[in-house]
Amino acid sequence: MRGQDAASLTERLHAADAGSALETADVKPWHLKMAVQLYDEKGKPSEQGTVEEWWASAGKDKRVYTMPSYTATIMRADGQTFSTPGGTYPPAMLELLLRQVTHPMPADSEVESAQPQMSKINFGKVPLECVMLARPIKGMKSAPMGLFPTYCLDPGKDVLRVTYNFGTQLVLRNAIGTFQQKLVSTDVLVRSGELLTARGKITTLKTQTVTDADLATDGLERVGMGAPQHVASGVIQGMALKQQQPIYPETAQAHHVTGTVVLHALIGADGHIYDLSVVSSPDSDLAIAALAAVRQWTYKPYQRAGEPVEVETTINVMFSMH
Repeated sequence: MRGQDAASLTERLHAADAGSALETADVKPWHLKMAVQLYDEKGKPSEQGTVEEWWASAGKDKRVYTMPSYTATIMRADGQTFSTPGGTYPPAMLELLLRQVTHPMPADSEVESAQPQMSKINFGKVPLECVMLARPIKGMKSAPMGLFPTYCLDPGKDVLRVTYNFGTQLVLRNAIGTFQQKLVSTDVLVRSGELLTARGKITTLKTQTVTDADLATDGLERVGMGAPQHVASGVIQGMALKQQQPIYPETAQAHHVTGTVVLHALIGADGHIYDLSVVSSPDSDLAIAALAAVRQWTYKPYQRAGEPVEVETTINVMFSMH
């Protein structure tokens, strides 16, 4: 039996990371191409395109995004970032799909700062062992599985199959292959509740020498991608473009549970939410309802010196009985 204490679970997550990450010193340079299908709010196919990456070493790579709504080249080398003018921040969904292939597990710092908890969950007829990176939440004694980033592994193994986040977002690794002794997902599905959100299928993944010519910066401009700008919640509220109202959970209504869920959000330069976590909540059901709604919100991009930038802020979601 694998240990279920925090230390054992932490060790297991690190092992899964070591067995799947393609951006590490023990990997030879490679070239990857992914076919992408995005879906609209009703789960219907919307746009198709590709994401491509040439990886030379840690912090030295080039990515090319070719979509109807976003086309750009981004290159990193020697601590600097270069980009097609206006293309600095790729859409969050494209980054999520690519990350599921190149580095699907959380950073070591995320694991070490959390309190890992394991539950056994069946996805259809497939039993998995799911480890959630739990953290204390003001106002809540315990958190349900999936409220924090959750990584579901094959029973007794260190093979990632499903990632569960934001209360309702599922990332399904439908097919897994081996590349340079790493376990790599070749078919990734992203779901929001019952609706399909995105799909990425690897069409090319091969070991390939990446030369300086491959990383040429011709036509690109140097950009700064520093720390996100902190912006007050009131300012961000005034920049909202779309805010789907959360569904008040029936159980919370039945027990007359009210209050405010406070969320910490990272909003990309494209106005979409990249990361979301619960700061405080009076109830776990309210927290999940808030996450499910807010992660679909969009904003007018925040600008600094005339350029769109990432921002971090807090978002307050109030639940009250009428």
